[in-house]
Amino acid sequence: MTKKTLQVAPYITDIIARLQEAGYETYVVGGAIRDLMLGREPKDYDISTSATPEQVKDVFGRRRARIIGRRFKLVHLYQGMEIIEISTFRRMPEKTAKVPAKLKDQPVPENMIFHDNEFGTSEEDAWRRDFTVNALFYDPVSHKLIDHTKSGIDDINNGIVRAIGDASLRFEEDPVRMLRALKLVGQYGFKLCPETETSLRECLPLITHAAESRLTLELEKILQNIHCAKIFSSFHQYGFLSYFLPFLHDNWNTPAREYVMELLEERNNRITQGRYRVSVSLAVAAITLPFAEMLVGFGEKGKLWEYSTETNDQLCNLVSEVFKPHNLVKRLVFSAQRILIMQTAFLHFQKTTKVISMQGYAHARELLMIQNAVTWHSKELPVKWPHEIHHSTTHGDKRR
Repeated sequence: MTKKTLQVAPYITDIIARLQEAGYETYVVGGAIRDLMLGREPKDYDISTSATPEQVKDVFGRRRARIIGRRFKLVHLYQGMEIIEISTFRRMPEKTAKVPAKLKDQPVPENMIFHDNEFGTSEEDAWRRDFTVNALFYDPVSHKLIDHTKSGIDDINNGIVRAIGDASLRFEEDPVRMLRALKLVGQYGFKLCPETETSLRECLPLITHAAESRLTLELEKILQNIHCAKIFSSFHQYGFLSYFLPFLHDNWNTPAREYVMELLEERNNRITQGRYRVSVSLAVAAITLPFAEMLVGFGEKGKLWEYSTETNDQLCNLVSEVFKPHNLVKRLVFSAQRILIMQTAFLHFQKTTKVISMQGYAHARELLMIQNAVTWHSKELPVKWPHEIHHSTTHGDKRR
């Protein structure tokens, strides 16, 4: 236990204090601590407590707290427009858990975890986590930082991703942990410790046993991440990309892939500068565009393609092909397709008012501005195609 002051958001401290006042041991856990120690603003906060989900609900009331999940029972606590995830301390589950019925006829890793709702102590919870850099516990009320593994603080300071315990066993229990290890490599510039790297490379085929829905959700999170280009590079470096996005892997050593990375980096820069918001469909369109130029365009960076109904159909199919085996939400795919289809309109249409009034204009314009910054460097395009007020987002989640 170490005394340390981390700048946790005041409302998070208030939530933790309230649970502690009710008699429950409670901490900030996981990635938020890692970010704070590295001087970064946490994307969100996770809280872990000795209180069961039902007890958390009793503390905050049924209107604010909602129990979710089957495999992992959690509480979503509503704080204004934000949702705070609160979990109960867990211990390693018994190995006698039944394999889900839908997987009974399929070969699955012997130690794969399907149920994880066995409550435990804070120390047991730390030792069942994936990596030492994710196993720190912080009490913002008393300013105590707890490192049960005795390696987490040093590994954060030294930029090391180290599996807790037997790395091969950890990856077999949950193959998605390999993806998360490589996200840490890409996002933070960390390195895998030798034992963890060896196990990861040996266990890569296990990712085929992970639920498709979980992997697709992870993909969407990566596309929202301003470090997504570096994350994809780390996936390729360690051989994971061939399982996760085989199309991108197969085209890695091509000019189109290089253009993809340039577009993503510019998108990320513009988000960081506050010039545009996060959009998954925009990222999907940016990744697809260079391959569209090769398939239906003039085969040259920044040349786009001629508008036609046949071309539009090909673009629609290409989006699905680039992101196989993931089944992206249809609304997201349609939005990405619309962004791509509108690109030629920007270069060839003279009546700007008609294009500006189209649904999805804002996302499509942003991709145009990204291309312009990377390739064309035209001063006229931003003037001809101004920011638009109406129809700026698709229905639903604005990040799409």
